Amino acid sequence: MDPSKEKKQQPHPPAKPKSWLILIILAALLFCTISGFGFYYFYSDSKSPPQIPSPSERNIAEKEFIEKKVTNDIGKEFVDPFGQSASSVDIESDLSTPPFSPDKTDVKSFKETDKSHIAQEVLQQKHLTPKNFSICDTPEKQLDVFYNHLDAQPYMAAYKINPSSKAHFTELITKLLANPPQVTRESDDLYTILKNTAHFFRVSGKDNILLMKGILDREKPSLEQILSAYYILVTTPECSLTSYGNIDKDALYEYACFFLNTMGGRLYLFRRDPLSRMVVTYYAILLVDQANIHNNNRHGISLRPAVDMLISEMEFGGSSLRMSETYLDKLYNLKEKYQ
Repeated sequence: MDPSKEKKQQPHPPAKPKSWLILIILAALLFCTISGFGFYYFYSDSKSPPQIPSPSERNIAEKEFIEKKVTNDIGKEFVDPFGQSASSVDIESDLSTPPFSPDKTDVKSFKETDKSHIAQEVLQQKHLTPKNFSICDTPEKQLDVFYNHLDAQPYMAAYKINPSSKAHFTELITKLLANPPQVTRESDDLYTILKNTAHFFRVSGKDNILLMKGILDREKPSLEQILSAYYILVTTPECSLTSYGNIDKDALYEYACFFLNTMGGRLYLFRRDPLSRMVVTYYAILLVDQANIHNNNRHGISLRPAVDMLISEMEFGGSSLRMSETYLDKLYNLKEKYQ
């Protein structure tokens, strides 16, 4: 056979189409591109710092936070009588938890917000400047609320008070302070002892004695708060212009000595229930202590025996008092002071 013919008879291998190769290459390139973008976004999201609000957003949020705090504080009607009143709350000191807490490394990106300035702006918007706040506001409001409560009670109708319980008791207190009991030389004669024993009956009269007993029996849970409010108003100098604080302080000292150091005063207290007796004795001690502070204890009343006796009485039977721990803390301080 002719070699040239034999070569022509050999079968040629089938050629692969070039279109498949191109498709494979394009698919590989597309996969690599998509994988690269996915990895980039995943990595950037996991490593990016937390979103921090802009200074303007922070100022708006803190302003809303302070406004809410100021509104809540102004709206408080009652507070602990031995604590600071709601009206004199230091707004800036209560802002311990701001709306945003950025990371320490990003603090420099913020401009410090002047919280006191924001609080001042909020108060001005509410037409309430700091000058409107006074330590006298809360106790005065407490007494007003109490007297309004008395006027609304059905049992008060039997006593025929006119025009209101506040006006009636203001007049009665003025009358009692104008006629204080005899504190010195009480035991010189029996007549003085008897006169002191019947002091409140003689000065206020039978009807007022029945009125006070009726109120004490029904409103005993309010006694601690009412006496505390009166004490704040009569011992705080700026409260002397209020309707409750403008009283004769010297006559009030006489009554404190009457309860602590006379037979008539002690007999009167022992005719009352133990809780009322302890609270009245406590404030009598505080009033004489105030006289010592101002060098005005003209009768020379020694407080150490009264303090020791009241501590023993409160530790034994004063657990029912709402503020017994506060009373005892103060009494122990006075015991150290006068030892």
